[in-house]
Amino acid sequence: MPSSDSAPNFALLTECDLRDLSEVNLYNRGTTFIKITMANVVYLDVVHFLNGYSSTQSLSDTIEYYATAGGSPTAGGWSVAISDADKITLTSSVASFDVAHTAGTDYLGLGSGTVSSVTSGANEIATLPNDWLRGRVQGPTSFTITPSAGAAFTVIIDGEYQDVRVLIRDPGGSDADAANSTLSLSHTDTTLMGLSGLNSVRWLIDEEGHAVLSYPTSTLPLTWQSDKLRNLLGFTGNESPTALGGSSIYSRLRASFPCSMMLLPTRPVERHQLSTDSMATARRLLGGGMVSNQLATYTSSDVSFYLDAEADSRDLYQHWGDRFIRYTGPGRPLTYVGEWGDSRRHSAPMQEIGGVYRDNKYSDLYSIQPERGRYIGRLIEARFNLNYPGRLRRRVPLSLTIEHDEVS
Repeated sequence: MPSSDSAPNFALLTECDLRDLSEVNLYNRGTTFIKITMANVVYLDVVHFLNGYSSTQSLSDTIEYYATAGGSPTAGGWSVAISDADKITLTSSVASFDVAHTAGTDYLGLGSGTVSSVTSGANEIATLPNDWLRGRVQGPTSFTITPSAGAAFTVIIDGEYQDVRVLIRDPGGSDADAANSTLSLSHTDTTLMGLSGLNSVRWLIDEEGHAVLSYPTSTLPLTWQSDKLRNLLGFTGNESPTALGGSSIYSRLRASFPCSMMLLPTRPVERHQLSTDSMATARRLLGGGMVSNQLATYTSSDVSFYLDAEADSRDLYQHWGDRFIRYTGPGRPLTYVGEWGDSRRHSAPMQEIGGVYRDNKYSDLYSIQPERGRYIGRLIEARFNLNYPGRLRRRVPLSLTIEHDEVS
């Protein structure tokens, strides 16, 4: 179901251009040095760089692991998706099955009962009844699958993931968010370290805007080689890993400061409204920096919000100038995320693209819920005055405008 949070936290993300770090040793784990060939790659944003909006060990991979380990005849036929009703679905191409939540936080929306699959063509599909949770996923959490053929087996989700949407997506797909997903830091680290099975490296941004590294405790810790990347991600180099605890086999390393190239205030957005600009001239500047000769109607997002300052629970006053706005500018890419914890793109339910009407639905790529998803565009030229409205240095009112790119 669409999100029921009436006042979710939002975020702003700049483009992530790290081409000068291509083939540079970013960090090492023992004798293994982690580096990425990205000389011709500009990432959509820092989340795209860190995890590619996907997981090398996705939920379907985890289900397959436990099915294979348990000798289940259903192994090799599992997949997980978000339905057009915005529900999580589990699919088996082999046999009917029941599924029930067993322990930990119910991120997927299984509820307290048992969910049975329904035949759909050649597949068996279980549509989970409750809303899936927006936000960071932290295990251990588990559910049990009881197929009609073979024994039941329990699936354990361990470690941390950016959100449920990232948890269920495999890298290297063909949609708009899959571009360069195999060049993410998470996928590169996992591959170079030769990790498999239940072991993988997951980089993410948490609910306070800090970079987090989730990795198997048995894996060697990292040693920074690139001061630039370390500083961009908000690490000082003095952080120590902590175990997730309980039955988890994962540890986490959290940055001391918020990540550059993004802004995640503590308060919900004050106002997000759309404006349109119908042009009657043959040329114009897009966002103050790009020339267009298309006679068309251009759509923009007008975003008003409060920036946290010194007397607030989180001080982002200097972060705004030193670690966020300097990475964007007039005509340069900037993304508005309507609800942090749901990293899908925003799209209208019915939209014309290239003269073709497309009937968009909820999926693991799109949210069609108003005010949700990622609005990708370019910053309109403006002057930002960080003036306090009163004597108390608690928060600063700000507004900016993002001209939308065409949805792809």
